Amino acid sequence: MASFVLAADDAGGFSGADPALELARHISVLNGADPSTVDGKISDQKALDLALANLDKIISLAGEKSAERETVEGVLNVVCFLFQRVLENNTAPAEASNLVDAFLKKVTADTQHASIRLKMMASIYNILGGNGTARYSTLMAIIEYASSAGKAELALVAPQCAAIDIMVSEWGSDLAQTRQLYTAIYTAASKHGNTADAHAFRIKFLKSFQGQSATPDALAQACIAVGEVLGNPNVFQFDDYVELDAIKALKNDSANANVHALLELFSCSDLKAFIEFYSKNEAVLKKLELNKEACVLKMRLLTLCSLANRQVSISYSEIAACLEVDEAEVESWAIKAMQAKLMDGRLDQMERTLVVNHCAARLFSQAQWATMRGKLVGWRDRMQQLQQVIQATRARQQQELAIMAANAQAQ
Repeated sequence: MASFVLAADDAGGFSGADPALELARHISVLNGADPSTVDGKISDQKALDLALANLDKIISLAGEKSAERETVEGVLNVVCFLFQRVLENNTAPAEASNLVDAFLKKVTADTQHASIRLKMMASIYNILGGNGTARYSTLMAIIEYASSAGKAELALVAPQCAAIDIMVSEWGSDLAQTRQLYTAIYTAASKHGNTADAHAFRIKFLKSFQGQSATPDALAQACIAVGEVLGNPNVFQFDDYVELDAIKALKNDSANANVHALLELFSCSDLKAFIEFYSKNEAVLKKLELNKEACVLKMRLLTLCSLANRQVSISYSEIAACLEVDEAEVESWAIKAMQAKLMDGRLDQMERTLVVNHCAARLFSQAQWATMRGKLVGWRDRMQQLQQVIQATRARQQQELAIMAANAQAQ
């Protein structure tokens, strides 16, 4: 089972035989009371309630010195240990969930010493073991709390989100819960400028609508995803995006049809088509927060790819006309395309042509993948047949050689 690990726990700070009593006495001292007045038979539940009531005060003592933080973390380890013992006595799922929710509500009530509070929540997550419902709630609380605490705190949590699909599978989370988790992650990542994670989890969210009708929220996120990928200067292929049902649904949505049209244009059209689209739909680029100059740059490279996929040798004049640049700029655009690994070729300055060795396809649809698979399967089958013929021929030759050798001995 996957474990959520934020940081290694320090050793506990109590050595007494009864952690509940030791904890209660420690809190009594913090409040300026006489620790001897604490009930010697205090229960785990009462000691835990006392700790939660004084949690902010306990955490506030974590200063800049490592010794101070270690003392506080030792106390909190005992709090988590008592939580585990109390949890074990509340075996009913509903009771366990209520206990977890109450604990998390108290821990997340303040962002003071957020990293320490996140460690507590990570410990609680691990204590919950196979309780998928409670683990789901805890991870949601961790993500939302880390996001509210700050960028550095979210960075502590982000690596664990890479295993999110394994986690929800183990927990038995339904589709709605999974989408809520994806939403929490991409919202938090977007808030703190982690565009890569935000986009990745937005796409996971959209993929969950494959074969289903897109909700208004899915359409909204599809628009954002299109804006993100078109605005990414390092992405030039859009196969995965045009195949998403949630993005396809934009085409039939009157408010977002032009967003889908723009994606299709980047997928397989050219600079001239983009300029024409922009002249009529400038508001679409503003809606997607796209910069016109950046889009023109990308479309010039994509237009050059289209030319390179159609011709092995392209004149400078033709490239200049299609890219709407001076001939003097053609070589720099060809070099940009090669640096972006969109094509491989050479510039023939004498003939003033671009000679193409290889160029990436603009769009490779599922139908094309199926066709390629069919060709590869056919090639494999023919190779197997050829191998069988070779083996049969070799066996026949060996048999003939054996007969000849036998005849020679007989003579």
